[in-house]
Amino acid sequence: MINPPLFLSNKLKQIEAAAARAGLPLMQRAGQCSADWIIKHHPEAQTIYVLAGPGNNGGDALVTATLLHLAGKTVLLRLSAPSGPMPAQKALAAWLAHGGQILSSTPNQADLAIDGLYGIGLNRQLGDADQQIIAELQALACPVIALDIPSGLMADSGDATATIHATHTLSFIAHKPGLFTGKGCDLAGEISLHDLQIPGDLFLAPDGHLQTQAPSSIAQLQRKPDSHKGSYGTVGVIGGATGMLGAALLAGRAALHMGTGRVVLGLLDTSLSVDSVQPELMLHSAHEALQHPALTLLAVGPGLGQSTEALELLRQSIASSLPLLLDADALNLLASSAELAAAMRQRTAASILTPHPAEAARLLHTSTQAVQANRIESAQALAQRYEATVLLKGAGSVCANEQSWSINASGNAALASAGQGDVLSGIIAALLAQGLSPLEAVQSGSWLHGRAADDWRKAHPNGIGLTASETISYARAALNQVLGKC
Repeated sequence: MINPPLFLSNKLKQIEAAAARAGLPLMQRAGQCSADWIIKHHPEAQTIYVLAGPGNNGGDALVTATLLHLAGKTVLLRLSAPSGPMPAQKALAAWLAHGGQILSSTPNQADLAIDGLYGIGLNRQLGDADQQIIAELQALACPVIALDIPSGLMADSGDATATIHATHTLSFIAHKPGLFTGKGCDLAGEISLHDLQIPGDLFLAPDGHLQTQAPSSIAQLQRKPDSHKGSYGTVGVIGGATGMLGAALLAGRAALHMGTGRVVLGLLDTSLSVDSVQPELMLHSAHEALQHPALTLLAVGPGLGQSTEALELLRQSIASSLPLLLDADALNLLASSAELAAAMRQRTAASILTPHPAEAARLLHTSTQAVQANRIESAQALAQRYEATVLLKGAGSVCANEQSWSINASGNAALASAGQGDVLSGIIAALLAQGLSPLEAVQSGSWLHGRAADDWRKAHPNGIGLTASETISYARAALNQVLGKC
């Protein structure tokens, strides 16, 4: 299976325009495939409420309503405003010609609701009248099928305020990134793609892609018989201040389990001389670890804290010629120092940043809300500002460098627990140490981390109680399973 391409709305509109010039009846095709899908997947639904807006998305809903009416369904149609584009006007005329009626309010009940209020052209927050219509639709407490995208959800960013919460989204032509990151992960429900039979030569190059399966680059991790621990890198994890030793231990254990040849922990709190759970880890003071002769890369931040000593360790790490991964407090210290930001841009070795939204906001000197309002743009801005590969964590994690971006499709809310970010840092560091490029390591690491949670959830369907320590073994199993299929 190929990872699906993702298109921003501007490019989707260009594809639609090319299809229109080619004489393809896209609105009719969208309505036909929607009606067919609904009849197949919801045959029991007899009374169907259709909410149609003023644009082409509303026209899709009108065609769907007409076809469902002709199929013997009781269709209750409400128009939020007069139809605008000519194809939508023709769809309305066809609905009326077949005896369809128009409601002035939301019905009291329905077996199924169809959302055709707004499509990908929406670039503003919804007004009070639309918000009221949406609230009334949701109050029906029946399955909701969104046509192309849930109304109110921004197709390019995944941002939303008052929005349709769909049971299923029928995505037309190609997938939109907003369906798979940020609030889209909650609002879109299950998603199916319907290309409307548009020929491949009318498509433009995609803007990004959705990582639905293991990156093919993982195949590079296959091991040769004539190799040794030095063949697979030595990761130095710098962190573990007093009260936060566990973060560094988790990162180190994850790096070891995911194939790193050796792991050196450089700890600010030197009270621990051996990890009794993972005695293979080599424990040193942070300053000693930075001088370890075998290091091939540094992962700085798990449990680092923001002390003066932590700041100096970060400064030395950035000045190092080794590949560098920064997470947690390393990111917060970086955000507070223009000097360190400039030093990051001067590095010649690879740099990786793995912020969650609040850390990303500090790095960009903006608000968490602004980061979440456009996660893709935020990840790209971080990559450009710090000349680094970026993993913006959260629902639909965004992987980006200065040239490209993707959205990770694996994972679930079971990962919302302490220490998961430390484990993810260790996973990415291990993959980088074994030879993957920074972007390959970030994409593969985020996918494997999410896959670990998906596999765990098969035995725990409610998704509560996954610890970071448990995630490590599931991620290793996922990696070996993928390698077994290469």
